[in-house]
Amino acid sequence: RQGYGYHCTGDELFDWVTPELRAKLHDRTPILADLARLRWIESELAARDGLVVWIDADTLVVDPDWCVPDSEHTIFGEERWVQRTTEGAWRAYQSPHNAFMGFRAASPVLGFLAYLSESIIERADEAHIAPQMVGPKLLKALNNLAQFTLVPEAGAVSPELLAEWVGEAGLATACYEQTARAPLALVNLCSSLTHSEEDAERVEQFLACYGA
Repeated sequence: RQGYGYHCTGDELFDWVTPELRAKLHDRTPILADLARLRWIESELAARDGLVVWIDADTLVVDPDWCVPDSEHTIFGEERWVQRTTEGAWRAYQSPHNAFMGFRAASPVLGFLAYLSESIIERADEAHIAPQMVGPKLLKALNNLAQFTLVPEAGAVSPELLAEWVGEAGLATACYEQTARAPLALVNLCSSLTHSEEDAERVEQFLACYGA
């Protein structure tokens, strides 16, 4: 609708990761995908001008009229992740995420982020590498130093918050609304955290309300 060019990729994305790293983390595809998407973006920017934006397949567009901000060389989505603390209170954790991110060729971040992600995987113990180690967790650590440009319209929803969005609004929704900076245009549904049939049904309900 906005005149963007689109490209959909499947498992061929992992071809952008070296065979050695694929063998090392053969059953940890989310970690490999965090690196592979960076290498793929590098290849696209080598072939064309402009801004290349990555959007995870489990991201729902809820505002089709929204335009991707294109004035920066590097952008990341911003999530307000709502969950209970160990004391039982609700809290929204603000951080960058890589389900939505964009780079121009002039970005000083892309090459470094790809190099750092690959280096971490190479040196990590495959039996103990943490999920999101080279994805959101790495971005959060770097953002504390670099203060990236974050896009609050490109967010993510936790399973607890989604349960209220498709049901009755409660404390999780109130917590989110107290911290939200802008209406969402894109919502990452975090399918990797959808483990139960009930979780899947909530995603289906949300898609029925807002889906394409």
